[in-house]
Amino acid sequence: MVIFKFEMRQLKKSIIIWSLALCSAIFFMLPVYIKMIASANFGMESLSDNTFFDSIGLNMEILNTPMGIYYFLTFFIMFACAINGFNKGLGIMTKEYKQNSADFLLTKPWSRGNVYVSKFFALAVEAIIVGVFYIVMSYVSMSRGTNYSFNLKTLVLIAVSITWVQLIFLTFGMLIGTMFPKIRATLPISTGVVFISYATGSMSRIVGINFLRFLSPLHYFNGSAIIISVSYEVKYIAALIILILLFLAAGYKIFCKKDIALVS
Repeated sequence: MVIFKFEMRQLKKSIIIWSLALCSAIFFMLPVYIKMIASANFGMESLSDNTFFDSIGLNMEILNTPMGIYYFLTFFIMFACAINGFNKGLGIMTKEYKQNSADFLLTKPWSRGNVYVSKFFALAVEAIIVGVFYIVMSYVSMSRGTNYSFNLKTLVLIAVSITWVQLIFLTFGMLIGTMFPKIRATLPISTGVVFISYATGSMSRIVGINFLRFLSPLHYFNGSAIIISVSYEVKYIAALIILILLFLAAGYKIFCKKDIALVS
């Protein structure tokens, strides 16, 4: 609990900033985009040949609805959250080396397992808190744009996707940070990893190689499928949970056995 509380204090500012940023983005952008598609002067037909929408799991019929626009905006927010999640996971494991505090932390009367799990739970709580604020503001924003004529369950499923994505990328980031704890520049690596994941998933949709989609958690949440069926695709949610558990277990095992260089 001591380490968890310490990490939560460290993350307090980040929670506030991310909550405000995501809530502000969806609050101001969603009603505007909904009004745009409702306008007779806004021609969606000109975008019908754009493969980008296919790559993120949206067809033009779905995109031309308020919920389709909501998923479209949430996908970009999901991308940012994926980078943030990986960066936080990577950073929380490498910061002890940057700050020369690794030996100090691990010579305290806490097991290595307790240290690792406490760090994970701190990041998980951050992701959940930010996700809750995003759900609430999404409801407010959608209500402003549609006068409450929307499916609440669909909105929640889409909104919760940003939390799922953060969880899988932060556990992956923690695993990489455990394996390579002396990484200094975490943000460029985080951006690169997420972009490669996004590109792999986009290619899987465009060329029809479904297996590649499993390599991109960003594409586990198909906007059209969620809106039509009001549910997730079970095989991808199962894959997501399995990967989270595998990353967490692998990072935990490596961290508990890894030699820690003392700071002289």
